[in-house]
Amino acid sequence: MKISRDWLTDYVPLPDCSPDQLAHDLTLKTVEVEGYDLVDGDVVFEIDNKSLTNRPDLWGHYGIARELSVLYGLPLTPLPRVARPPSTTGIVSSVDPAWHRRILAVQCTVDSSVPTPPLIRHRLRRVGAPSQNLCADLSAYVMYSVGQPSDVRSSGDSIVLEIPTLVPSRARRSARTEASVRQEKGLDTQRVDQAADLFLHLLTETDPSAVALGEEDVVLAATRRAEIEASLAEIERRIGIRLPPDEILRILRALGCTAEITGDQLRVVAPSWRSTGDLSLPVDIVEELARIHGYDALPARRPVVELTPRSRLPLSRQVREVLAARGGATEVLTYPWSADHLLTACGLNAELTIDHPPAPDRARLRPSLVPNLLEAAAANLRYHDEFSIFEVGTVFPATERTSAGILLAGPDGVDLFRRAKGLVELIRRHCHLTALDLSDTPDLTWTDPSARLAIHPGGALALVRPSVLQTAGIDRGAVACVELDLDALRTHPSRENRYAPVGELPESDFDLSVLAADTVPWSLVADTAAQAHDLVRRVAYVGEYRGSRIPADHRSLTLRVTLRPRSATLTAGEIAAARSTVLAALERAGARPR
Repeated sequence: MKISRDWLTDYVPLPDCSPDQLAHDLTLKTVEVEGYDLVDGDVVFEIDNKSLTNRPDLWGHYGIARELSVLYGLPLTPLPRVARPPSTTGIVSSVDPAWHRRILAVQCTVDSSVPTPPLIRHRLRRVGAPSQNLCADLSAYVMYSVGQPSDVRSSGDSIVLEIPTLVPSRARRSARTEASVRQEKGLDTQRVDQAADLFLHLLTETDPSAVALGEEDVVLAATRRAEIEASLAEIERRIGIRLPPDEILRILRALGCTAEITGDQLRVVAPSWRSTGDLSLPVDIVEELARIHGYDALPARRPVVELTPRSRLPLSRQVREVLAARGGATEVLTYPWSADHLLTACGLNAELTIDHPPAPDRARLRPSLVPNLLEAAAANLRYHDEFSIFEVGTVFPATERTSAGILLAGPDGVDLFRRAKGLVELIRRHCHLTALDLSDTPDLTWTDPSARLAIHPGGALALVRPSVLQTAGIDRGAVACVELDLDALRTHPSRENRYAPVGELPESDFDLSVLAADTVPWSLVADTAAQAHDLVRRVAYVGEYRGSRIPADHRSLTLRVTLRPRSATLTAGEIAAARSTVLAALERAGARPR
């Protein structure tokens, strides 16, 4: 919506301030001013229509002028009042109770040869309304002044001015025009009188020979002034400061409200132009007081943020979710006792027994989850060649403890061992464990000496000995097992957050294949490549190969090196130079190119 500064001065003596200041004050306290243009020495403000959705009183210059008079404490010039013609009938074209709340029709004589005054034509042009003829221009001028649409139609030697107030829901279904936009916001029925008086005043000033012959007024549902009560204590609580009662009354009365304070209670009767759904609740009064007093005048308080530790899931539940949802393993549930032959094969001593065992060879409570997982694996290998299962449960080595056991079965033992190690790292990272170190060699009978690691502070990761597999009834493939003492593990109080900036330039990567002895660990290869050049962002394991062309006790390692540029996209020469530097560093570490 466009608002002319010159037009506003008809109703309020604006202060001597810049257009920027006027736009700022309106935006901060009333409506959002998107900008302004200088047109013929006038300032035309562009107001965002969305900020007027619940304020039908502001869809005209007089409504904006009323707000400015309150903001600056300036007098508001009242609209002109004229002597109305005698009441008659038969002038209103039609009335539909489903569409109309009120309709006023005034019949006038007018000299059609009288032109529109230049002031009115120029102001209409500035707000985007084209000039047509005197009566049509006066009707548009009234709408842009007080926000009330009207219609002028010829009736013999005279014209009839019809000023309707429509039901908002019906107006939304009509064609989208300047008039329908205002009607659908919910105009008060009393505004019809303002429009009629202003139109007749302008008509007689322009054409002194014009005469109002009669009017017909049909009121179906007059707008009732809203009555609102609010407590001063609640107003203070919501605004954050105590406003003096005198200021509260001054603000509300300047806005056109009737306001009285009795004790702690404020009683407000809203004006008709604010009673169409705009002012209806105590919080609406709070908003009016706060915005006119000034949001920027309210004291700022630093918010108090209390951080309380969030209750975390038990570690056993977290391990279950990580292994199932992220690790792709299947949970199994086994009995708390183990078969004697599996306990013997695994080299486990079970000190606790059951008084009435389910079978003679199952009288001892399990000191570890490994025997029962091996038994479950033997049952599943009849139907599947490769799978991963896990169990989280109670074990009884000497005292009752909680343990997590993982078993992976498949044809390739080396691959199973690496996958099992990856699951341990998955648990460490996503369960936020404080420490989980894989080193040394566990002294456990069921572990295969060729691939086993002790887990500190409690557990083991290893391939299962072939003799133990044979005892368990597993006659093909390999099996890797992990067991963690969950009672010995500790977690961080909160998750570990790390900030890693996203690169603005595209990364580049290349693959390398190097020949390394089995005594050269992957960790050494990865660390050497990562530190070889300052452009290296990360090093990833791709795979390894052993074959006839690879010397004994050696393997071919393939790794992917990713480079992140710093200031410009990397050229082919820069990538080749980084590749050569990484290869040279790897060769010094004992991993030469193939």
